[in-house]
Amino acid sequence: SLERAELLLRDLGALDLETGCITDLGRRMLAFPVHPRYARMLLAAETYGCVREAALLAALTQGRNLLRRAGGETDAARDRALGEEHDSDFFLMMRAWRMAGGERVNEGIARSLGINTIAAREAGRLFTQFLRIAKDEGLDLREEGGDAENEKLAKCLLAGFPDQVAVRLDSGTLRCALVHGRRAVLARESVVHKAPLLVAGEVREVSGKDGVQTLMTQATAIREEWLRELFPDAFSTHTEVFYDKTFRRVMARRESRFRDLVLKTEQTDKAPPGEAAALLTREVLAGNCPLTEWDHAVDQWIVRLNRLREWMPELELPALGEDDRAALIEQICYGASTYKEIKERSVWPVVKSWLSPQQQEMLEQFAPERLEMPNGRKFKIVYEATGAPSIAVRIQDLYGVEQSLPIAAGRVPVTIQVLAPNHRPIQVTQNLATFWRESYPKIKQELQRKYPKHVWK
Repeated sequence: SLERAELLLRDLGALDLETGCITDLGRRMLAFPVHPRYARMLLAAETYGCVREAALLAALTQGRNLLRRAGGETDAARDRALGEEHDSDFFLMMRAWRMAGGERVNEGIARSLGINTIAAREAGRLFTQFLRIAKDEGLDLREEGGDAENEKLAKCLLAGFPDQVAVRLDSGTLRCALVHGRRAVLARESVVHKAPLLVAGEVREVSGKDGVQTLMTQATAIREEWLRELFPDAFSTHTEVFYDKTFRRVMARRESRFRDLVLKTEQTDKAPPGEAAALLTREVLAGNCPLTEWDHAVDQWIVRLNRLREWMPELELPALGEDDRAALIEQICYGASTYKEIKERSVWPVVKSWLSPQQQEMLEQFAPERLEMPNGRKFKIVYEATGAPSIAVRIQDLYGVEQSLPIAAGRVPVTIQVLAPNHRPIQVTQNLATFWRESYPKIKQELQRKYPKHVWK
């Protein structure tokens, strides 16, 4: 209860949002021996020159409902007498209260219009009490009048009930979102069904066949500019950037909020470049948006770099880990917002920029992509994250190669898959001298028999 009370005082501006200390407005409200909501309403009314009307509004927000649920002839008589009203349930009640005689309730008129006479008398007593309090506190009770009278009164209600501001969730139902993350339904008998933004004088929980439901009554239509006028510091703008899987593009959702209540949402494909690149990178890494140019050769280049750094630390090459890989992809994606834009983008310039030209030469020298045989043919080296690099070569292409095939300045022997003419491995070795001396004589005769057209040395 204490937390709810303090939250309301913060909402009303009586307590500082950050420190919780009483504000200048809060000190003025202290002088009024009424609920803080009505103290705030009366102070707002002084600003707008409508204290008397605001006092009546305050009186009607309390006690039982002034207008009974009627029907038939009573509804028709009420509509004829009170006229149409689309902006506020309170404005309709004010007209009904005055039509029934105000402080001196006329039983006959009240009964014919379906007005609760007990509620009308209670409102009259409270109205007198509020006027006396306003006068005692030095508020000007003279009315300025004018065409904007209803607007002024709506602002007074807004000042007293800022925590019950609500926005319609859709035009087809009466469901609403309220401040502080709540959901509620606008009462069917309310006259403000078409208002996209409103403030409720009463929010209560009611039990029904579908369980407990939060119901809003005594509603008044309001405008966003009134909120900004009364609570300029309560507004914020939040931008959410997200990836739309259906259209394979990054989108931005910009929300305008009053406190935590979303008043307006705008969607655009103009997302901030950095955030768009980060989201596209996430999709690339997840395998949802593969880069055509990021092929096995690129992955091999990265493995070559990391292994050479391990084999020859004196070269002081920079490591390229998973986070660094993501950073390179993000650099490739920068400036794009759709998968279509990045799918065919060039990859190599960005990847190779990880190394200086001198470091790139070191990589090619000590961890080459291919090894050249005496016959001039070059064969690709396969690098692994662990273990020795390997190469697959037909036995005829190894003629004349008597020793091992090391890389990294002779520190790392390359594992050789010796292939038969049908490209199937017949031996795996890192020492060719031992292969030629011990293994080759044993398999040569069989190979000659299977492949007689080949030259066997």
